[in-house]
Amino acid sequence: MAGASRTPVAADVGASKTLVAADVGASKTLVALVGPGPGGWAWLTPPLRFATPRDPADGARLITRAVRELAGEQPWPAAAAVAIPGPVDSSQGIVAHLPNLGWHDVPFAAILSGQLGVPVILDDDARLGGLGEWAAGAGAGTRNMGYVTVSSGIGCGLVVDGEPWAGGHGLAGEFGHIVVDPAGPRCGCGHRGCVEAYAGGLAMSRAARRAWPAARLGDGTLAPRSAAEIFLLARRGDEAAAAIVRDATSALALGLAMIAAVFDPELIVVGGSVALGQRRWIRSVTAASRRRCIAQTGASMRVVSAALAGQSALAGAAEAVVRFAARG
Repeated sequence: MAGASRTPVAADVGASKTLVAADVGASKTLVALVGPGPGGWAWLTPPLRFATPRDPADGARLITRAVRELAGEQPWPAAAAVAIPGPVDSSQGIVAHLPNLGWHDVPFAAILSGQLGVPVILDDDARLGGLGEWAAGAGAGTRNMGYVTVSSGIGCGLVVDGEPWAGGHGLAGEFGHIVVDPAGPRCGCGHRGCVEAYAGGLAMSRAARRAWPAARLGDGTLAPRSAAEIFLLARRGDEAAAAIVRDATSALALGLAMIAAVFDPELIVVGGSVALGQRRWIRSVTAASRRRCIAQTGASMRVVSAALAGQSALAGAAEAVVRFAARG
């Protein structure tokens, strides 16, 4: 993981300590070990990747098995931090709502801690993604930044003076579930017309099935089913695909404008598989977003791609667990 080998945390996690960083995604989970390094921490292992199961107990079991495989002869880890793609009660270690996997009020920290035998901390993956990019990625050197992830869903993490900002109830940054059209398509959160219901990868796939219910197009080619296929068809001039992209652009642009207008960050970093695969689209979204702000806000808006690619949240989990170990 080039560029993420150290962190500005001025604390020695101890030569005997190994720590776990994990990123539980809607489709895949990443697990890696971190340890002491120059100025803070370093990756001890490359991440292991596996499909995320729908059952949280199975997820904890697979993370534990990955840690066992990664640890080998190294000391057993002293603590773990896990990024979760949905609202989290970090103080209680509970996943409040994870619609893409069907988790509701799951005490995942306790479940995983029981498997690993060490303390486990949880946080929202977008919040940790922001922390990771602030510490070792595109946001390095800033005080206040926003991080937006566009993948299966939409997430946002805010970093204020180097600390992830959770808000009064741990829900800061959830602009993906702001309703932009009450008559719009159903979102995984239960509402209609959220930003995520237009611009999330899963939502775009659902829009494709509505637009092309048959498996093949009129020319015999396969109908698009993924966001990447929709963008490709839109670039080829297909009007139905272009309409899906326009709706996604409008919704996400409004979300970025909200962040800029309310938070006024020095920088907005955009990551996630959909955004990183469609950088030209993100430039279009940024231009549209500027038109939705007052002139001064639009002119000062800086939007860049995540530097840590698909491992922003994993790096944030590493940063978080090192801070946790340093306090202990």
